[in-house]
Amino acid sequence: MTQPAVGKIQETDIGRYRSTRGLDYDSVPWKLWEKSKKLFWDPADVDFSRDAADWQAMTDEERTLVALSARGFMVGEEAVTLDIVPLLRCMSDLGRLEDTMYLSMFAMEEAKHTEMFRRWFDAVDLDPASLDGLVLAQQAALGDRRTGVFDGALTRVMRRLDTDQSPQAILDASLIYNQLVEGVLAIAGYQRWERVFRKLGKLPGLEAGLKLTQRDERRHIAYGTYLARRVLAENPELWEWAEQRWAKLTAGFSGGYGAPDPHDRQQVEAAEQIAQYQRLSRRRLEALAVARTMNVAEVDASAVETFEPEELQHVI
Repeated sequence: MTQPAVGKIQETDIGRYRSTRGLDYDSVPWKLWEKSKKLFWDPADVDFSRDAADWQAMTDEERTLVALSARGFMVGEEAVTLDIVPLLRCMSDLGRLEDTMYLSMFAMEEAKHTEMFRRWFDAVDLDPASLDGLVLAQQAALGDRRTGVFDGALTRVMRRLDTDQSPQAILDASLIYNQLVEGVLAIAGYQRWERVFRKLGKLPGLEAGLKLTQRDERRHIAYGTYLARRVLAENPELWEWAEQRWAKLTAGFSGGYGAPDPHDRQQVEAAEQIAQYQRLSRRRLEALAVARTMNVAEVDASAVETFEPEELQHVI
């Protein structure tokens, strides 16, 4: 008597399953996996009731500032939720189980961040689609200073991993996703949020949700930095390419727009933002440059904290 179920099992490549031989509990991805489990949170548990009342008491200018920032973050979180999937598949294809396990949590966390912002919009009864006109005007004002990362570049680089799993392709994914989007644009955004909350003294639910989001992003950047350092340690010839690639990705932060009119608040704020991007860009490249003096074993043996961005280490 035949047993089809057993036959199907025998046809699979059982040698590809790593868990039968043990898990690497000392690896950086595993430690990040452990942290994610311990620090789990649910966006549905964030209390936005006070925010709804605060929203009604805010001025139109205050509401516009907060709403545009929240919409930008929500769309950004949705983009990275969709675009992290090819990296997860890539690590799976390469047989890197601990990386794949952590990236499954990574993807869920990005989805949670999207949910958190959407729940906030629902709580204050604001349709984010109503802000489309303001967003387009804002983008036009930025002109050449826009990075264009959410206009297709992020998706192209990440989806390249579906057909190209070379060290350079993996490094490129880390540069644009973890270093640029999370390590520069998002961190700059969090710092602006902190100033907004200090100024307003309102919206405690959104502030709490953002702190939880930052805590997750701290681990995300740590993983991306670990991944990039590991690739560079194993393939030191890629460092020159990485420097050139980073220069291209951050070209919009190079300045060259002339001194701002000190009486024009928008020009002053734009100049301050560019300076902030430049500082963060230098920090991210410096964080990767240390891999030039390390081998793969040294990268793998590094403490998780050495991969975390200093700008988010204050988030508990």
